[in-house]
Amino acid sequence: MVVAEVDDGGQVERIPIQWSSSEDNYTYPVLLKACTRLKSLPKGKEVHAHVTKVGLGSDVYVQNALIHFYGSTGLIGDARYVFDKMPHRDLASWNSLLAAYNSRFGDGIEALVLFREMICVGIGANSITFVIIISARAAVTEAEYGSSIHGSVIKKGFDCYVNLENAMLGMYVKYGDMNAALTLFTEMGGRRDVVSHTILINGYIETGFIDLARDIFDRRFDKDLVLWNSMISGYVESNHLNEALLLFEKMENEEVEPDEYTVVTILSACACLSDLQYGRHIHRLILTKNMLHDVFVGTALIDMYSKCGSIVDAMATFYKMEEKDVFTWTTAIGGLANFGYVKESLELLNQMENEGVNPNEATLVSVLAACRQAGLVEEGCFLFGRLVRNYKIQPKVEHFGCLIDLLSRAGLVHQADKFVKAMDPGERLVGYKTLLSACMNYSKIDLGLKVADELYGLGSEDHAVRVLLSNFYALAGEWSKVEEMRRNMKIFGMLNEPGLSCIGVTT
Repeated sequence: MVVAEVDDGGQVERIPIQWSSSEDNYTYPVLLKACTRLKSLPKGKEVHAHVTKVGLGSDVYVQNALIHFYGSTGLIGDARYVFDKMPHRDLASWNSLLAAYNSRFGDGIEALVLFREMICVGIGANSITFVIIISARAAVTEAEYGSSIHGSVIKKGFDCYVNLENAMLGMYVKYGDMNAALTLFTEMGGRRDVVSHTILINGYIETGFIDLARDIFDRRFDKDLVLWNSMISGYVESNHLNEALLLFEKMENEEVEPDEYTVVTILSACACLSDLQYGRHIHRLILTKNMLHDVFVGTALIDMYSKCGSIVDAMATFYKMEEKDVFTWTTAIGGLANFGYVKESLELLNQMENEGVNPNEATLVSVLAACRQAGLVEEGCFLFGRLVRNYKIQPKVEHFGCLIDLLSRAGLVHQADKFVKAMDPGERLVGYKTLLSACMNYSKIDLGLKVADELYGLGSEDHAVRVLLSNFYALAGEWSKVEEMRRNMKIFGMLNEPGLSCIGVTT
């Protein structure tokens, strides 16, 4: 028996089907489609076994359905096995396997290799083939390959299919060739849809041409929510925060209903601007639209209130949320720590663990920053060890940086030096800078000389590093090295111009 799925007016019904001898090559593809939608691998393999048993192993229609099933469930090897065993293949067979390769990240090259094989054996491509191949372009860095595909599309006469044109548009955007993208966009003429505009807008945003993105946005009259969200998000990502708020107001005036993504993006802008008044306006909108149940919206609200200076509202929002994920807890912990409520932030960490939510890398940064702020050396070291040991968190430069800074501020420079040595060699620059500053503050000249040599050996041409080394060598009385630092700074054009000031005198 296998379970099929029927979608009737939005209601999903699961129907058990008893095997009989009456199944034909129309029944099995329907069953495999149901298994795909139900994500039922065992049932799908059961169908495959029955296909073999009843002698439909050479039926192209059934075998294509099997390829699609295995490809959709991530079993690319099984899909390829079915394909290779087929005595006869049609265009749908090749397209199904191409789609299977393209659906799994990292298999784009295999899709392109299969496409070449397909052309060599004389199988004609259709618009579906080209859409798949253009999507597989992510594995190829040469823009020329994409251009050759474009040429093949035109040669085959498929250049008037809007979904194919949009795929090519996305291809050029991916390569960063915005001139080619704009040319294609212009040639599409009346076939351009909202997807075409969204692709081009996102391309201009990613390449830093926010004004051109806005120009394309304004040209489109029937904008959907995705288009509005793309432009608003683009403003926020490019740090044009006030423009994002103005565009959101325009969106409201045109009576376009925002969704959770919209309000999360605007709350991010409010947080960066510390605009508490606008943030409260968005909070009222969220309550009106009944969006507070969304964990991302709630977390964004907590972050906004924390960064806008209202920790009371942040925590009130936190405790009202019915569902919280690790990011929600981490945002609240960080908010409390930034306001100096270190004890409360660490208590919230314990509450988080008691409720079965495992801390992540960001949580560890938040609690270490809290300990650093309050000078809680023992607590910081204990939490670092416990979280790394219990939750298998792989410490990164941010974690080591907090801990080294915590130890350095307490004058425990030798202990801090051990943690710097535990860092990956390529990440030690930040640790050594922090440690050398501490050696200067606590006059630990001997250790400082070793740290300075390590820092100099990293070969950094950062102006701040050179200045720090020069100042330390001066403190240590190493004047020859001070002269060397200043000479290097002059060679690399790092010396600051002398400051100038003037006053106006009226008589």
